[in-house]
Amino acid sequence: MKNAPLRYALGTQNEAKRLAVQKATGAEPICLSVPSGVSAQPMSEKETIAGAINRAKAALASACEAHIGLGLEGGLMYDQEFTQQWYLISVCAAWNGSELYLGKGLAFPIPKQAAERILAEGIELNVIIDEWGQTTGSNHRGGAYALLTGGRVNRADVFCEAVIAATTPFLSRLYTN
Repeated sequence: MKNAPLRYALGTQNEAKRLAVQKATGAEPICLSVPSGVSAQPMSEKETIAGAINRAKAALASACEAHIGLGLEGGLMYDQEFTQQWYLISVCAAWNGSELYLGKGLAFPIPKQAAERILAEGIELNVIIDEWGQTTGSNHRGGAYALLTGGRVNRADVFCEAVIAATTPFLSRLYTN
């Protein structure tokens, strides 16, 4: 498999995530709408990782022509130990039917008022970002990263790095026994 071009099944039809996979792998993924099995707004690293794994496994199971299933999940995690701050995290799970690897993108602090609204109202971060940016569907484009950084970083960039990290063990001979 390491010498043949790999086909990737991506467990979402989200445009920013599709672009991330395309940028990271040079291949157009097979995009499938599969359930994450977690809440719409994951509120811990563990829940975010579980959602990514669930998507990767479901994507591979649904696309017989794919070699690797990818699950990309964005979520929030609270840092109790150092900053007492909520962070936006991006995780990629890569699954080939027998091996599972995780890659993580940038952990990015979110504004306190966003975290307070998410906790109080039970809404997703993208709802707030759409309000603040006076747009709709920002999570299919630059997302919170783009709005908060004035366009210096976008959602596809962050997920791209997570995809590279998760897929590297399938591509590099240094990971073989």
